[in-house]
Amino acid sequence: MNTVASQVTLFNDDSVRCRGPIVPGPSLYEWVERGGADELDDPELRSQASRLAADDYPTRALYGRYLHWVLDHIRSGLPANVRLVVHTDRVLAVTALEAGGYAVVPAHAHQAITVDKVVLALGHLPAGLRERERRLEAFAITHGLHYIPPANPADIDLSDVTERDTVLMNGLGLNFFDYLTLLTGARGGRFDETADGLVYRPSGTEPRIIAGSRRGIPYHARGANQKGVAGRHDPRFLTPETIEHLRDRARRIGGLDFFEDVWPHITDEVAFVYYCALARQSAPAADHHAFAAELIEALPHGPDRTRPLLRRHGIGADAEWNWDRVSQPLGDGGFASPEAFTDRLLAYLREDLVNSHGGNVDNPLKAALDALRDLRNEVRQVIDHGQVTAASYREHVSRFYTPLNAFVSIGPPPHRIAELVALIEAGVVTVAGPGFTATADPRGRFTGSSPVVAGAEYTGNVLIDARLPDPGVVGSDDVLVRFLLDSGIGRRHRLRTNGTEHVTGALEVTDRPYRLIDASGRPNPGVHAFGVPTEGVHWATAAGVRPGVDSVILGDADAIARSVLGLDDAPEPGHEVRPEPVSVGERHALSAH
Repeated sequence: MNTVASQVTLFNDDSVRCRGPIVPGPSLYEWVERGGADELDDPELRSQASRLAADDYPTRALYGRYLHWVLDHIRSGLPANVRLVVHTDRVLAVTALEAGGYAVVPAHAHQAITVDKVVLALGHLPAGLRERERRLEAFAITHGLHYIPPANPADIDLSDVTERDTVLMNGLGLNFFDYLTLLTGARGGRFDETADGLVYRPSGTEPRIIAGSRRGIPYHARGANQKGVAGRHDPRFLTPETIEHLRDRARRIGGLDFFEDVWPHITDEVAFVYYCALARQSAPAADHHAFAAELIEALPHGPDRTRPLLRRHGIGADAEWNWDRVSQPLGDGGFASPEAFTDRLLAYLREDLVNSHGGNVDNPLKAALDALRDLRNEVRQVIDHGQVTAASYREHVSRFYTPLNAFVSIGPPPHRIAELVALIEAGVVTVAGPGFTATADPRGRFTGSSPVVAGAEYTGNVLIDARLPDPGVVGSDDVLVRFLLDSGIGRRHRLRTNGTEHVTGALEVTDRPYRLIDASGRPNPGVHAFGVPTEGVHWATAAGVRPGVDSVILGDADAIARSVLGLDDAPEPGHEVRPEPVSVGERHALSAH
């Protein structure tokens, strides 16, 4: 995982703004500390758990066992008048019944399940092949090659990829690191710690791997956690007052321009964290509270007000915060050879590791980038539910901020970067350079090159698009989603502003409790949609739940749960709402997955 064990939970706490009730429970780390993993039947997982520290990165296999334990914990604590009935099946359709409620149609059962409410908690969905991907698949079949489209690496069978193959890989994000592990360490290769650093000992079953991306470098490594469980940057510019002002402005003018209205506040937050950490590092005896107060006053007024303050505190022009330097750390120039690029890349990766080990509070760069992770809830509050214009959401949120945020703030644990360095030095992996795209060559091979690295031209017989399918439902090959859209029970979310339309790709939902909007624009009273398929209505829906920081996912879940149970429904005039026993038997509250 790319989140430390103490910051992984599924339970709410007093930080969560919700109607409740608040029912706390252990984080993944606390569960391990309390002996929760002692009953694991897998010796490797028990060994992982025994070594796990609060700020270690757990494996997803261990996280999966924690999820199973949470479900069992909930099941064992259900009131006597509640039953949990699990149907392990794929849902094909959800249809409204004339008498009320819904019919949920499983793939393999003889009859539909009659339910009162439905919660669509579908997560990342399988995607159908786009035109480009269909062409690549057909090309691979014609020429006896192997093409893997965007997918979760854990779901992919790589047994046909052997040491005789050359793999070209589009992408250097989190999926890239997953594929890297599956094609190297998972095949018997070994990483040894030596006096000269990490060294990779190949097993001999690894293919040759050529990888690249538009930027040409992997995501920034996560800084070592110095914030404990719930520490976070307290916003100084994107404050509740500012957020309310922006929301009011969005209502008055019909939508914000992200780049003009929101981005400056984010930049000020990040620069504030960076300069404060830089000042603590360079002048530990200075009055940092006074410096921070002056920064808060100066930053919104731009460089003319900020630079004199920085100079007085010994921060020179070469140390000023610069987004271009952060987003393109190797610059935009060319490289004379693949070897020259590799040397520069390795130097950068080693510097990234040094910064990461410096921590997400003490190291100025990693502290600044980690602030973006801390600001997710604030950013959501000003861009969700159409508060940004259609054109700005498309250009500034989808194409600029979301990729930048992913690149700098949700990267891999530092040890994955160390492993990449070792794999490059062992000759197993080559990173091709910026602007890399691998595709089909008419001569019957896959080819890839970097336009800024002289001689960086490669051929291979395996091509992997190393990324997940896009969030939301655009292009989804999920049979249930197709039914919901084709039948009109749901519809795709569109932003429309001043004649511009942008299809975000989300299932359209209301505000909390996120009822599904049907084809005519009406909310479905008993169908809710939650999480990744609503990406576009909501932002950063794939982020996990963190304890102690008011994770929005917990508040969302609470609102949906209360609606499903009728706890927040307004009584009809003249009628008193009386609590009734909940019987989950013939009629179920069912989460379609």
